[in-house]
Amino acid sequence: MILAPHPSHSSHAGARRSWRFPALLLPAAVMLGALIAAPAASAVTDAPALSTGRATVSIVAGTFDIYFAGQAASVYGEITPTTPATRVPTGTVRVVSLEPGNPTETPPLLPSDTAGVFYSDAHPSVAGTRQFRVDYLGDKNFAPASKTFNYFVPTGPDTKTTLTATPSGTITAGQRITFTANVTDSQGRALNGDRSGEEITFYDNGQPLVGNQVFGEWHSTVTTTSLSVGVHRITAESFAVFYESSTSPAVTVTVLPKTARASKVAGTLTVSPRGSVIVGTAVTAVAKFAPRSGTAVVTGFVQFYDVTTKVGTPVALKNGSATFRYASLKVGAHVLVARYLGTPKFAQALTVPKIVRVVR
Repeated sequence: MILAPHPSHSSHAGARRSWRFPALLLPAAVMLGALIAAPAASAVTDAPALSTGRATVSIVAGTFDIYFAGQAASVYGEITPTTPATRVPTGTVRVVSLEPGNPTETPPLLPSDTAGVFYSDAHPSVAGTRQFRVDYLGDKNFAPASKTFNYFVPTGPDTKTTLTATPSGTITAGQRITFTANVTDSQGRALNGDRSGEEITFYDNGQPLVGNQVFGEWHSTVTTTSLSVGVHRITAESFAVFYESSTSPAVTVTVLPKTARASKVAGTLTVSPRGSVIVGTAVTAVAKFAPRSGTAVVTGFVQFYDVTTKVGTPVALKNGSATFRYASLKVGAHVLVARYLGTPKFAQALTVPKIVRVVR
């Protein structure tokens, strides 16, 4: 286990944090320095040392640990001679966060075998790529130097969970429905930090929702056909170790019972007179409908047609029969047909057409 230096605070309020680094921790500092061969921050500028006759130094630094905008980002760095030397840089560094107000910390350099090391904080104000500058203030052997570093600040830790249903609103028992949950920060931006322990859990009226769940990055779906008849309030809750949990607004789904399949119906149509009729002669049509199986009496309404044109209004069935009088057929051929409009119990049906020719 690597022992890290720990801060001590002076006794008066508002005192700046300082670092104690006992002698037994010096080897640990060397080991930790080796861990930042590829630091989280990247150097973007390197100010040349002043021409003072003193030796020059190089600066490496990076952020570590978990942090977000508005939180301190831990910084570790090393000040190293640019050429082999029998001494290591000492003194103080200044860590300046390139943010509004330029928050600044001045940790001391802690000696190791080959470098002066320091621990400090950067203070990001917003998410995204941010910068801090390290100023080495120099000592009697080494000249001052500065370098600026980029580091990345993830969105969060606040989250917002949204939920949708497809289809939405009302379904029938046994119908497939898919719920989709997405997690962003409170401003709707994609989350891009550490996802350790990420979970999205769906609830049905406060109880875990049973279904086929598929997980993605800050995204999950669950599909089910087992919602019972009634009203369901579905919610989704997100969790991750380094993020705040959030619960979606409820999506309400109403499940209706399945309806029985309508019975098939057969229909017949008779007309009188048949064949050819003199113009002005009324033609009476009688439509009869009965179930293809069983003895039930078909109820409902029948619409009569001349080819595809509706004639009159729907006629109610009486004992399975409906009568309509075509009173104004014009000269020419007419294809008369009746359509049973159906009910939840009986399916729609058409009769076989009858042809009537009207002559002068």
